[in-house]
Amino acid sequence: MSKKIKQKSEIHEYQAEMQKLLEILVHSLYTEREIFLRELVSNASDALSKVQLITLTEKKVLDKDTDLQIKISYDEEKRHIVIEDSGCGMSKDELLENLGTIANSGTLKFLQQAQSENKSAENLIGQFGVGFYSAFMVADRVELISRSWHDDSKAWQWSSDGGGQYEISPVDYKKRGTRVTVFLKEDAKEFCNDFRIESIIKKYSNYLPYPVKIKDKIVNQVKAIWTQSKSEIKPDEYKEFYKQISQSQTDPLHHLHFNIDAPIQYYALLYLPESVGNEVLYSRESKNVALYAQKILIQSDNTNLLPPYLRFVQGIVDSEDIPLNVSRESIQKNALIEKIKSSLTLRVLKELQFLADQNVDKFRKIWEPYGTMIKEGISSDFKNKGRLMELLRFNSSVSEDSTPDVSLKDYKSRMREGQNDIFYVTGGSREAILHNPNLEYFRKQNLEVLFMTDQIDDFMVTDLREYDGKKLKNISQEDIEGINENDISNAESPLTKEEKNDMLSFFENQLKDRVSSVSDSKRLVDSPCSLVTPKDGMTAQMEKMMKVMDQKFKGEKRNLEVNLNHPIIQNLSEILQKDKNNSFLKDSVEQLYENSLLVEGLLDNPVRILSRFQNFMVSASSYELEKFSKNSKK
Repeated sequence: MSKKIKQKSEIHEYQAEMQKLLEILVHSLYTEREIFLRELVSNASDALSKVQLITLTEKKVLDKDTDLQIKISYDEEKRHIVIEDSGCGMSKDELLENLGTIANSGTLKFLQQAQSENKSAENLIGQFGVGFYSAFMVADRVELISRSWHDDSKAWQWSSDGGGQYEISPVDYKKRGTRVTVFLKEDAKEFCNDFRIESIIKKYSNYLPYPVKIKDKIVNQVKAIWTQSKSEIKPDEYKEFYKQISQSQTDPLHHLHFNIDAPIQYYALLYLPESVGNEVLYSRESKNVALYAQKILIQSDNTNLLPPYLRFVQGIVDSEDIPLNVSRESIQKNALIEKIKSSLTLRVLKELQFLADQNVDKFRKIWEPYGTMIKEGISSDFKNKGRLMELLRFNSSVSEDSTPDVSLKDYKSRMREGQNDIFYVTGGSREAILHNPNLEYFRKQNLEVLFMTDQIDDFMVTDLREYDGKKLKNISQEDIEGINENDISNAESPLTKEEKNDMLSFFENQLKDRVSSVSDSKRLVDSPCSLVTPKDGMTAQMEKMMKVMDQKFKGEKRNLEVNLNHPIIQNLSEILQKDKNNSFLKDSVEQLYENSLLVEGLLDNPVRILSRFQNFMVSASSYELEKFSKNSKK
């Protein structure tokens, strides 16, 4: 308890324009009113950190052996909250200097002095000295009683209603430290509640290095796991902390725990979760890493600490070097934040590479849910493009199943002598790609082809372009070098040069402007024809994606390659030589073209081919019946 000493109080006017500035601070600086409690508790924590250092260097310290703690109490009927600490306290002059002006902080001066004397000054936060005034967001009046750590010090009371004046008077207060009483406005009485106060402490100040008590109950965790040595932490503690910050019931796939001293100091404890929801998968930014400044939560969803393609990473970053804006809710995206981002990104990528090299099974579990996001980095993070390329995994024509387990390094190690390109093909799935006619030549020649089945692959490969001097080449494009028709051991076509030209011309005339060209194929083995993408043209997968985004989007024409060695084509050629106007001939060309569209997934209305297909079945069944009839007559 305290009481005023019978001595005239001093009334002080705030410095020029203080009232206007205070109004801005109260109404514009913070978006959440609950912040006032975080700020007052942070100030109390600063005071405790200061006196802890002082007791190591000074002989005469008031209440030297008292417990370092923060106590919070409230009176619902009187509508006030009290925050009390056993910290360094303030003298009259310090009260005038620190609470009579805006943006003038004793903490900052103390920090500068400690640094100049090469002393440790950890856990000092309020570098701008405005947090205290956030109390006026919820207060009609604020009273502060403080007694300095000097053993001959006197106690002083500071009070103000947030107007143009404040009052200072001597008071009888026996203990060292500071007690702030916030007399709440009518619409702020919600804060006179155990649960409300405790939830705010746990949200923002859960890891302060000093106990925070409400009615003698410690409500904060005190132990900030990320600032401890890894050797001190048990595996189960890492898991439990992850569940606490992620509100998940499952264990993480992996965690990273490290601290960096240069070029900027920070601690980091990051987790790779087992899975994430659509809100993360389809987000445009990374916001699952919380930013702390010396164990005080600054932003629970900072968007500047990791690039968007690592948005699946969760955890905490805590730095003593981060300069705060006037509000702890608004961190400047400055050079220091960028340095943390660069360092943090590099550490995550190095860890992923370590797992890819040393723990293949774990990396596979990480790649399965997050590989698509990592691929985004190829197009957006030029600085780390080389590292990201080493992480990429694909399915391929030599894979035993659909598991994406082939790296670009693996592929290159298996390339044939003289092979200049890394071959790939895009498609909706491994099963769909295996039915792609353009794959036939490469399978026949045992040339490995990477299967790219993610929607993002078309965009990614445009920026990927090459790996270790080898260009990536889509086997569905027309300009594939090294394909030699002599490699295909089919029987020589019985068609003459004139018959071949007639057949190709018939296709061109029938399909007209639906294809850009018709040519004799060098890559087909078992299929009669296929569509290929013109040089620098849009792949089928990309065209489908564009149509999803814009239903009016018109795809570009493709080249049709015809396998003149195929029995169907040879039969059609014979019909063509006998009857150029044969309806079966025209229907067959249409069917072959739409079959090619169907394989590529580009046939807008697959149902329309059914009637023609049924007509073919009628013709085929009639032919079979006619054979039975001829045989019976014999």
